[in-house]
Amino acid sequence: MSGFPYLTVTNRDTKVSNLSWQGGIGTSSAFIWGKVRQLVFNLQKRIYKATKSGRYRKAKSLMYLLQNSYYATLLAVRTVTTENFRGKCFCARAKTFTSEGKRTAGVDRVKANTPKRKMALVKDVLDTIQRGWDKYRPMPAKRIYIPKANGKLRPLGIPTIKDRAMQAVTKIALEPFYEAKFESCRYGFRPAMGCHDAIDRITATLLYKQKWVLDADIKGCFDNIDHKFLASQIDAEAKVFARENFCLCNIGDQ
Repeated sequence: MSGFPYLTVTNRDTKVSNLSWQGGIGTSSAFIWGKVRQLVFNLQKRIYKATKSGRYRKAKSLMYLLQNSYYATLLAVRTVTTENFRGKCFCARAKTFTSEGKRTAGVDRVKANTPKRKMALVKDVLDTIQRGWDKYRPMPAKRIYIPKANGKLRPLGIPTIKDRAMQAVTKIALEPFYEAKFESCRYGFRPAMGCHDAIDRITATLLYKQKWVLDADIKGCFDNIDHKFLASQIDAEAKVFARENFCLCNIGDQ
């Protein structure tokens, strides 16, 4: 599997091109999606190892390869249209909302709720990538309001299904780079980590010695934190990659 031939846009497995989007219906479907995940994960491991060893140029090259791959696009579209990783959290309320999120259209009112539409979305994303990320501009997010526990409303921006797929492809490429850099005590918004891991860490720490525990909440966190400042904290190598590949284009305008 040297060189990852199946990860190129031009070399597409015929079985995967006609795969089922029903998620686990039939042994063949489960096997094919397992193959997709394994190929993507193998390249993510190479990005992780290159970053860990300080070979950032190599990591960046692999990130380009992964973000432009057919299999990563398949997985990204499946994530935003069929699967729901956030729905696996232990918050029943979040589970209820996010399970509907994959069926919510953006301002263009376009949904990808059938196998035919999902494969059309894969083709659209791949065509956009091949034209160049510098030519792609995301559409405005659809603003809706959801109720909070205190009776107030929380504003929420819903991108179009295509924008969500483009974001998911970029996340697949960037995630292993930052996983190699994050401290082990960070548990928020990371793969295979959650609030119960944080609770276990706090419990284990407090067993040895009494310490202060700070429980804080930033009021209107996503609305009040300066997004441009956050973007300025991104590593130089990842910033170049992100700027050339959608993440930082028009930041602050969305």
